[in-house]
Amino acid sequence: MSIHTDCLAEACKRLDVPCSFVGGDENFLQVDLAGRRYYFPGTSTPFNDGATSKICRDKEFSYKLLGKAIAMPKTMGFVDPEGPEVYRSYARAASTGEVIERILAEFALPVIVKRNSGSQGRHVFLCKSRDDVKVAVEKVFDKNEAETDKYDHVILAQEYIEGQKEYRAVVFEREILLLYEKDVSNALFIGNLSPLHWENSKAVHITDPAMIARMQEFTAPIYPLLDLRYGGLDIIEDAAGRLTLVELNSRPGFGRFAKDNGREPLVQMYMRIIVRLGPSATSRL
Repeated sequence: MSIHTDCLAEACKRLDVPCSFVGGDENFLQVDLAGRRYYFPGTSTPFNDGATSKICRDKEFSYKLLGKAIAMPKTMGFVDPEGPEVYRSYARAASTGEVIERILAEFALPVIVKRNSGSQGRHVFLCKSRDDVKVAVEKVFDKNEAETDKYDHVILAQEYIEGQKEYRAVVFEREILLLYEKDVSNALFIGNLSPLHWENSKAVHITDPAMIARMQEFTAPIYPLLDLRYGGLDIIEDAAGRLTLVELNSRPGFGRFAKDNGREPLVQMYMRIIVRLGPSATSRL
């Protein structure tokens, strides 16, 4: 059973809200609340529509929609000009070499180059030279990687923001229900730029009301533009204290957080979600 499913089931139990495993599958939970059925297959939730989930998954779409409303790193996507025929009409460049030159013309070094639809820091490159950009583009566009889920027909170039700290805010109905820092102060970089993949990194639960309020105010401009009912927001703070939204995730995972903080904060988070969905559950808190 996944951590997500286990904590959600425990929250239902504590609130005396009926739930069951569909077909006996412990990673497919049905919750019956306020006359409705909610299905939670795997790490998916019923809260976001397909378009919202796609915008979160596609970093270039996220930037195009939100980049003028909230601080985000400059982001540009390039379709593989030698990729599958169905996508070639969208290509901005005639060759892989031209993609490399366009990135170098549009962005100062260092620059982040990565798969558009990637996650967990896989195939994300910090490029400090022309050669680094060339290697990164060739790796993402390598058709031999298609079988290992590393190939992407869209590559992203993204402005590099040198952050002092990185945070994950988990939101439901425009409210931050969980906030933690991806702490690398005593960690060792071992090849994956995603902070919680560093050796000895930690997910540090933040409960300070002032910090939560600060993050709440920073993320507020998202919601008039994107109907994100539930998701994870990755936020960088630089040395001057400026905040930048790096990306959105409509299916945030909690494995590392639970390892460092236990499951109780997650159970409490899901209890709050259930109460928002069915006010009758409030009396059982």
